[in-house]
Amino acid sequence: MDFSRSVYLLGRLSTDPDVQALLAGLKIIRQPSVDIDEGDDGRILSAEDWLTNLQLGVELGFVARAYLLGEDDFDAATEPMVLSQVYFYRNHADVKPYRGRLPFSIGPDDDRKGVRAKFATYEPTRRSYLRDTWELPECRVTVSYVDEGARIGFVLCLLRPPAMPADADDAALVPSIAQIARVMAKPLMDPEVRLTFAPLRLEQNLEEDETGSVASLTRHFGIELRFRYLGGGREQSLANVLFYREHEAEGARWPGELPKELSFDDSPEQVTQKIGRAPDQLLDEEFDGYATWHFVEYSLQVKYSTMENYVLCVQMAAPDAALAA
Repeated sequence: MDFSRSVYLLGRLSTDPDVQALLAGLKIIRQPSVDIDEGDDGRILSAEDWLTNLQLGVELGFVARAYLLGEDDFDAATEPMVLSQVYFYRNHADVKPYRGRLPFSIGPDDDRKGVRAKFATYEPTRRSYLRDTWELPECRVTVSYVDEGARIGFVLCLLRPPAMPADADDAALVPSIAQIARVMAKPLMDPEVRLTFAPLRLEQNLEEDETGSVASLTRHFGIELRFRYLGGGREQSLANVLFYREHEAEGARWPGELPKELSFDDSPEQVTQKIGRAPDQLLDEEFDGYATWHFVEYSLQVKYSTMENYVLCVQMAAPDAALAA
């Protein structure tokens, strides 16, 4: 069966008649829902749900509408679900190959070079690493490959989440990377630390945890500050600074500079090019990857999506500090 037109349903509610017809065509009976912990006062375990027909090689991803919009306070039992992803599996473990037409004129026998040729019009949007990602008017498209690029592993079509920029007034308050680098490893009570982060309301957001203190400023500024006891010292010092892309920490995107002139829209390949050398440590997983560089002033870790090929979080760590998990 041909399910290539399903990509035009991205963004529609699961109750939409056309989405219901898609589920029926895939012989999927269960309706998407938020995963709730019944034994913990209805705590939300996941705002996403996945429905798959392993025999037809198609998987649908749904997300709670409120979660998609960046809202963290919603009724999980009644919140509508939105179609957010469609996978077409060609060569994937435990899934039979999708035999229908692939979207956007991708051929079932295309290799990596052939797929890139099909998307030549959108070449300026391509982000590449283990997979290739393009931004099309209709959606975001990621293509994975097997056999060193000789065959398609899967085609993934994703709904682009809404942008969550920091408020313009908030964005005007953030310190520069040079200012932040100067206070790395300095004590929490140091006047320069207080002055640097005072516009972000450090005092009002500082909370103790099991190993020091944390100021989670992710909602409005997309930044988190962690203070730890470094090198056996008796004072808490600025150990880790984490800068987040929107949705990564359920808040706005960090609006200021990133270290080494990085951008959240850089691919992992572009990150390495900008830094100018291979990472000292590299870990690639199914959905995320981590690249770490050690410099004299601080260590730098970049967390990126291996599915969509962009930066999710950038972390600066003081020389004596462990990288924050």
